[in-house]
Amino acid sequence: MKLFKRETWENALENIKDKKRLRIVALLVLFFISMTSILMIQFGAQGIDWAVGQVAPRDIQSDRYLNFVDEKATIAKQEKALAGFQDSYKIDLEKFNNITILSISDYFAKLEQVCQNVQEEEYTEEEGIEKLKSVFNFQLTDEEWLSLLQLEESEKQQLYELGIDYAAAIMSQGVLQENIDNAKAKIREAIDLDNRITGGSEKFLQSIIGQVVFYPTYVYDQVTTEQRKTEILATVEAEKIVVQKDELVVRKGEILTERQISILTMLGYANENSNWAILGAIALIVLVIITVVSTFIRHFIPKMYNNEKEIALLMVLVLITVACYKLFLLLTLSPITAQAAQVGYLIPVAMGTMLIAILLDVRLSLLVNAFFAALVGLYTSDISFTVVALVSGIVGAIGVSSLSQRSDISKTALYISATNTVLIISLGLLNSQSADVIAIGVVFGIMNGFVSSVFTIGLLPYLEAIFGVTSSIKLLELANPNQPLLKQLLSEAPGTYHHCVMVGNLGEAAADAVGANALLVRLGAYYHDIGKLKRPYFFAENQFSGENPHSNITPQLSTLIITSHVKDGLEMAADAKLPPVILDLIGQHHGDSMVAVFYHKAKEMDENTKESDFRYGQPKPQTKEAAILMMADTVEAAVRSKKDATPGQIEGFIRSLIKAKQEDGQFDECELTFRDLDQIAAAFVRVVNGIYHKRIEYPNQESLTTARKKKEKRA
Repeated sequence: MKLFKRETWENALENIKDKKRLRIVALLVLFFISMTSILMIQFGAQGIDWAVGQVAPRDIQSDRYLNFVDEKATIAKQEKALAGFQDSYKIDLEKFNNITILSISDYFAKLEQVCQNVQEEEYTEEEGIEKLKSVFNFQLTDEEWLSLLQLEESEKQQLYELGIDYAAAIMSQGVLQENIDNAKAKIREAIDLDNRITGGSEKFLQSIIGQVVFYPTYVYDQVTTEQRKTEILATVEAEKIVVQKDELVVRKGEILTERQISILTMLGYANENSNWAILGAIALIVLVIITVVSTFIRHFIPKMYNNEKEIALLMVLVLITVACYKLFLLLTLSPITAQAAQVGYLIPVAMGTMLIAILLDVRLSLLVNAFFAALVGLYTSDISFTVVALVSGIVGAIGVSSLSQRSDISKTALYISATNTVLIISLGLLNSQSADVIAIGVVFGIMNGFVSSVFTIGLLPYLEAIFGVTSSIKLLELANPNQPLLKQLLSEAPGTYHHCVMVGNLGEAAADAVGANALLVRLGAYYHDIGKLKRPYFFAENQFSGENPHSNITPQLSTLIITSHVKDGLEMAADAKLPPVILDLIGQHHGDSMVAVFYHKAKEMDENTKESDFRYGQPKPQTKEAAILMMADTVEAAVRSKKDATPGQIEGFIRSLIKAKQEDGQFDECELTFRDLDQIAAAFVRVVNGIYHKRIEYPNQESLTTARKKKEKRA
């Protein structure tokens, strides 16, 4: 009878998952509130409605160094410089030539058409006059219309040219839109004074000038105007406000000025936006960061997505780093204002990225570093600080991406300092900064590298202890031969100790070949057989006397003793407080593989022997590292029996061992590919041939004595 139905277990598991999700959501909410609060310290207003002309209710001191441009004062200076400025104009005859003159020509063309019809007797003179009246809405008498019909061709041409000449003479001087009527009056006056134009001809031409549309020929020149304005504004220096840390900005009872309001705004006391608007903006920024990082983790680091400890660790690291921004931005390390402004280069962005890279994931550290750099820009409003923060963070993450020894962090500090130096000098030259300002910036940049590294090393052990995360530094400490378990293994089971070291050599080479964590594999190899300390002489590598205790017991008992070293090892590792990743490797290094020797021995004694009774019964390897350790353990133990094998035979034997594990299903739950298995086998072959190569047989002392005597007799 089953105590629990399958559905009951499934519901229980689902409840556990739901609780985990709730806890993760609670962590996200807590992080959202904390992050928003820290940012609001910088940007939030202080609850008093400050305004120009208001009486200051209390003294205000600056809590940090400020060096910024007073926008209002700068605009006032620019407006003063532009006082009396006149826009630029240019003469443009395009519309006059293409529209006005063509319109005048059109009037004369119509006159010519009617005159031609009269000359060809299509119209009588009376009909011609009526036609002119209908075509032109001019106030001319019949005699004046008749005089136009009787004009010679040359007279009409002269009249046309005179009209064009007078119009062009006036308009080519440049006429504004508002002066068009005056220009027309001058053209008509010139026509009136010309004795060559009389009677109907004068009235006709005057009427044309009155009706034709004239366009301004003196027009606004936007390009030249803007260029001149730019040149004038370039001579106006920005009005900068410099405030020292602890400087008294406002004294109680003072009437507030524009300058004081500007300073109070920068300090967060007076802001044109309300606190709610600022809070909303900051909340949206934090929400975007959380969304992007969460999406990245879900797609690229799925194992971390539901890991409460790792998510909590990431949040703590981000909050610590952002809090450090605030701390370092409050420092003013130089009495000279221009130099004190360089303190932004001291912000230890690389500390956050290095800690995330060491404790969590390098790819994640690079993403978060981009947000760190953006926040530096948000805090400082200086692109130079942002660039240095971004690049130094990337260098820090790459520098610790493959820690193999403690000194790698110190080397990374040098890389960060060198990179910062180059960037700060380059940015200083681009911004035309003086040599002393660049120099102090370089000093801060160099300090940044070492401060980031010191903070990283100092925080690592506490973060590891609190969140139970195992870093490469912790693994390096566990690799020390003076560790109690390793010393005990060396003294009580030297054969097993030697076996563990050899397995570590094989495993490290294989891990390097497939991109796995080589340091973790070596550490797993060192500790994977510590359970043999309970009964060391039941294992072949520790049987130096030639006696095999398994000869006197049943195969079932032998199997129980052999397989129990895994459980014993897990208990000893837990008592020694070894990290979970090492316990996983100890528990999985045999998987549920079979103890073949004793199974076949038992099978010979009893045909009904069950194979399941001779298996380890442990989880199969869940990671590449665990699978590599399993293969390295098997290969090292088996290859020692091949004393006189050739390199080709050794390779075939190694590949057959790996294939047997694969066919037994031991690699079904890890991420190994066939290509990985091939590369692992090749790495094993290379290491094994280097360890177990044939050596020259050295003669013993008796042989040397006999040879010497024979030589003396011949002499």
